[in-house]
Order: sequence, then structure tokens, then C-alpha cells
Amino acid sequence: METPDFSLLTPPGPQRGPGWLLLLVLPLGGAIAALLIITLSGGEDEGGSATAAASYPSPAPVTFIPPTPLPAATAVPSLIDQPLPTFSLSTLDGDTISLPESVAGKVVFLNFWATWCVPCEEEMPALQQLQDAHGADGVEVISVTDPTSGQTEDDIRAFIDEHDLSLTVALSSELALYQTFNVLQIPITYIIDRDGTVRDYHIGALTPDDIDAYLEELL
Repeated sequence: METPDFSLLTPPGPQRGPGWLLLLVLPLGGAIAALLIITLSGGEDEGGSATAAASYPSPAPVTFIPPTPLPAATAVPSLIDQPLPTFSLSTLDGDTISLPESVAGKVVFLNFWATWCVPCEEEMPALQQLQDAHGADGVEVISVTDPTSGQTEDDIRAFIDEHDLSLTVALSSELALYQTFNVLQIPITYIIDRDGTVRDYHIGALTPDDIDAYLEELL
């Protein structure tokens, strides 16, 4: 009896290796292909996003505005064309000026100033010249200053002596006075006509040309 040859039931040895290798390579290739697809699609998305961002830029920031507006400052021209308010002033010489009675029939330059104010110092010669040249014509310059605001009465006297001033200097620390005339900065000068009506105002240093322009309207 012959022994059966089982080698015919088994595939030849040389064919076994490539079959197993193919089974390993196919899944790996699929994984690599999937990774490439994901990478390429991601790049396209980023490019698309960049394009969209460039085509539709974000709006500019908007400044926030508080819902409650700040109170507006009182307008300086509120006294214009109104009668000169009634008040009294003490002069540096110790006299009392009662306005408008004390200046009835005169053109008045009511000036607010301080010794430490550079523009105030610059305009003082022009104001003194105005008083000297037109005092006889019924023009009076009254310069009001606060002896408790960065200066003393001695400082004011020294300033008057240094600049050789003879115009009327009045002293007042009453807040109501400065509020009435809207003195938010100095120098500021109000021009009152002979009838006691406030006709104009000037913020900043007065020059001789400014003064001549106001006088042409009132004299």
C-alpha cells in the first residue's frame, strides 16, 4: 500500500510570501490615502476661510457713548444784550463800587484777571492806556481779581506798583460773582455801554486794536 502524497494539497512555498504581504500593504495604503484626503481638505478649508476673511473684513470698533450726556457749560454770551447785573465791589484802595449805579452813563471795560496770569499781564498796558486816553470821554476800566486765588493782596499791590497802574482794581472772592459773569478762564473782559447794557465780551488778552474796535461801536 502506498503512502498518500499530501504535498499536493498545500500551495507551493514560493507563492505564500507575496499573498501575505499584499494583505498587509492594502490596509496601510488605504490609511495613507485617507490621511492625504483629510490633509488636502483641511488646507482647502483654511484657504477658503482666509479668502472669506479677506472678502468680509470685521467692522471697525465703535466708540462707546455713555447713555447720559455730560452737562453743558453755561454759555458765556448769556449776558449779552442784558442789563449789567447788580453787585458791589471793594477796591484795592478801600472804596466801594456799586454797579451799575457807580458807572451810569459810562462805557465800562469790566476785566477779570490775576497776577499769575501771563496773558493778563500782557494786556495790562493796553488797559491802562485805554483809561488814560479815554477816561475823560466817559470810559472806565475796572479790573477784578480774587486775592485768595493763588495770590495775596500784597502780591496784587506789588503787581500794580511794578506795572505803574492807576486804573481801578477791585477785589472779590465771591463765587456768585464769577458764576454770574461765567468766568471760566482769564483774562475775560465784558464791555458795557452807557445805558448799562452788556454789549460784548472778549476772552484772552486785549490788544490796542481790539479796544479800538469796541470803542468805535460804543463812542
